[in-house]
Amino acid sequence: MMDLLQPVIDFSDDEGDLNESIGVPTSGSEYLRKVRKEAYDSPDIVVSEMDTSTFHVRQTLKIPNCNGCQPAPAGYAPSLSWQKTKVSDFSDLRQRLMSLRSKNDFRKHLHQRSKLPEIENETAWLHFCFGSSLRLKPLCDGRTATESSQPSLPLLSVLLCLDQPAIEQLLCYHINWFQEGGFSDVQGQWLFALFACLEKPLTPEACHLLRTAARLCTNLRATLDSPEHPHLSGLNLLQCLVARYFDQSDLCEK
Repeated sequence: MMDLLQPVIDFSDDEGDLNESIGVPTSGSEYLRKVRKEAYDSPDIVVSEMDTSTFHVRQTLKIPNCNGCQPAPAGYAPSLSWQKTKVSDFSDLRQRLMSLRSKNDFRKHLHQRSKLPEIENETAWLHFCFGSSLRLKPLCDGRTATESSQPSLPLLSVLLCLDQPAIEQLLCYHINWFQEGGFSDVQGQWLFALFACLEKPLTPEACHLLRTAARLCTNLRATLDSPEHPHLSGLNLLQCLVARYFDQSDLCEK
């Protein structure tokens, strides 16, 4: 066995050999020593020093370094301590949800699945979440999302019936409804609950949905007429969770 471990070429690893000056190699052994000497003399990390200013005049496409989020007006942004507290509370909530999902007794809720709309039926879910007479319209003035029937809240008996593809699909619906109809308290509750059910690591689709939600929240926040607006806290919370819990650090607000 030891014979099989012998090197093909008898080459010394002696550091003293690497200090010798080697000219043009005349054999395989000398070539290997020359290569080792060059590696020995080179730094571990090499950075090319290039003057990039010569390329500026030839720049044909400029991509702005913008994440699409509107900065918070003065007095609207949450404090860093508030954000850390909310992220910690959210993490604890997700741990409890994971514990419930891992237990067999959550299956007692599965009979509720037959009472839920088919996940492909967006209209049915719209009526389920917000009420049967809902019409898409701006909701940021504090009105409720339904005029007659009561909306369905995101209860555990509903959430535990949904697998990850269904969670992502329902989140996609809510993002679309947010864009088309504005924001409401019920909308915020559903978005928060769906955030809590998303598994990490995120799929590319889920990551895109979360970043879209953060942009919508900051854009709507910039239009609020007062830092005392009842929706400000919910918008800040959703944006904070996307940025700090789901690791979208470029969206973080200091």
